[in-house]
Formats: sequence, C-alpha cells, structure tokens
Amino acid sequence: MTAGGALLIALLLQGASAAPETEPTRARLELRGAPDCLPRADLAARVAARSPRIQFVEDAPVYAQVVVTSARSGNVAAELVLAMPGAEQPPRRFVARSCAEAADAIALIIAVTLDPTGADTSAHPPAAPPPPPVPPPPVVETVAPPAPVPAVVSSRHFGAYVAGQTIFGPAPAVMPGVAVYGVAELDRRGLWAPALFVGATHVWRNDLAESGGTASFTLDAASVDACPLRLGWSRLVARPCASALVGRLASAGTDADQTTTFARPFAAAGAAIAAGFGTTVVVSARLAAGLTLIRDYYDFNGPIFHRASAITIAANLGVGLRWP
Repeated sequence: MTAGGALLIALLLQGASAAPETEPTRARLELRGAPDCLPRADLAARVAARSPRIQFVEDAPVYAQVVVTSARSGNVAAELVLAMPGAEQPPRRFVARSCAEAADAIALIIAVTLDPTGADTSAHPPAAPPPPPVPPPPVVETVAPPAPVPAVVSSRHFGAYVAGQTIFGPAPAVMPGVAVYGVAELDRRGLWAPALFVGATHVWRNDLAESGGTASFTLDAASVDACPLRLGWSRLVARPCASALVGRLASAGTDADQTTTFARPFAAAGAAIAAGFGTTVVVSARLAAGLTLIRDYYDFNGPIFHRASAITIAANLGVGLRWP
C-alpha cells in the first residue's frame, strides 16, 4: 500500500481519533504471526519516525493489533485492527510485495489515525533509514459479517380419522372391522418431525367351520404408533413408526353338544408406516407388522385347529380431518 493510499483511508477516520497535542498518545502494540517479517521493534520505530507523540506501552485502552497471515516473498498479507474506547475500526487487510512495504503501510495508518495533527507523512527523519521505493497500493478488504442462520419454525397440528381395518394372525382367517384414531404432530422443516398416533380397533370373524365345530373371534384393541421422522413429497406424507397393539381377544365355539366362550389378552409389538395425502381433508393409510406376544391355541376337545400366528399384520384405509 502506498503512503498516499494509506493516508487517504486514515484521513476519513481523522475526526474520531485525534489526541490532544500537549499529551502523548499511549497505545498497546500486538503482533501475531511471522515475527521475522514484522518485528515489533522495527514497526514501533517506523511509527515513531512519523509521530514521536505515540508511545507503545504494555497496558493502554488504545491498541493496534497486527496479524501476519502470509509472509511469502512477493505476497505478504497482514491485517490491522485499531481500537479505542467506544470505537473499534473494522479490520483492514494489506497485501504487499515485501515485509518492509507492509510495515510502512501499517505504520502510516497507525500514526495518522492515532496522531492526525502531528504525524509526519513524508519520509523518515535523517536519523532513520530512508523509506523503500513507493510500491503499488495494497488491496484493502472489508470482512463481511456472516450470513444470519434462519430460525427453524415449528407448528403443532392435530387430526382425527376413521378407517376400515383388517387384522391377520389372531384368528384362522382375516378379521375385518373398523378403527378410529387421533394424531398429534409437530410440523417443521427437515426430517425430524415427530408425531403420535393413538387408535381404537374393533374387528371380528364369525362362523368359521373347523374340525369339531364352528368358531367365532372378536378383537377389541388399542394401538399406539410413535413416529419420529417424516418423509414428504408435495401433499403426500409418510412416517415410519414404532408400533404396539394391546387388547382383548374373545373366542366362541359351537359344536353339536354346547357353546363355549373365552376371552384372553392379546398383544403385539413391531413397526408401522403411516401415510396421508391432503392438508385439511386427509386420505390415510396404515400398515403395521409386529411379533405376537401372546399366542393362544384353539381346539374343540380334539386336534388344535389354530394357534395365533407369530406375526400379526394390521392394515387400514380411511379419511379424516387435520387442523389447524
């Protein structure tokens, strides 16, 4: 950077940093990086040659911080930060062809900023060595603040649905019926958007002809699906879930002699996928599969004609409302 270019920048800041003529200006000088390129004593001498009123001390409210980021021959880069009580200047970056050239530019900025009325902007006094040839002006870069990070916006939604339900496994044949369920979900950008589905199911199958008699089955159960993730494509949303089904399985058998009824607990746990299409009016679908935790078997005082399957599968298709 030339002395004229540095002086033009410093004069723009002149009004906020002048010190009284009768008192010296005390400041801290901090240098980081490449001490062989910009020795502290050399830089302090260059500043003193331009303004004897500037004194560098160890403790002062005014400080000049110089950071050398590159000291390669032909490409010396340094940053200068000047700070005074209540005012800190933005960092300036200097790119020069030599360490001496960068030191002259930095010394001139410090001298003119801290002592604009007394700084000597011409050359060094006779006691000091003459300044090097005037180089092309260095590049001064302004450090832009980082872009703000957008906040994640979340909203809560609720829904209620009714669906046709089928369950495979507890009975010898598929059990059709009906299910109602509600959902509470957190709507937010990104994959993590948890939801909770709670449902009630009533399915049955009557008059199954088996060896020794006729069997009927009825299952009343509650289901819970915890779904931490959401996959979305336009208005179609799919959620993988952990699922549990717990209820009461009643069976009735009729043979030639008598009719008997039994009721036993039933439970299954596994995974499900719930999908919906729409915003306010939603078409819903759910498919769940889980391990059967209670596996009873059935007979008519003879050979066993059915034992609950190891895997219980539930599927439904329905419609509902979502708000707000």
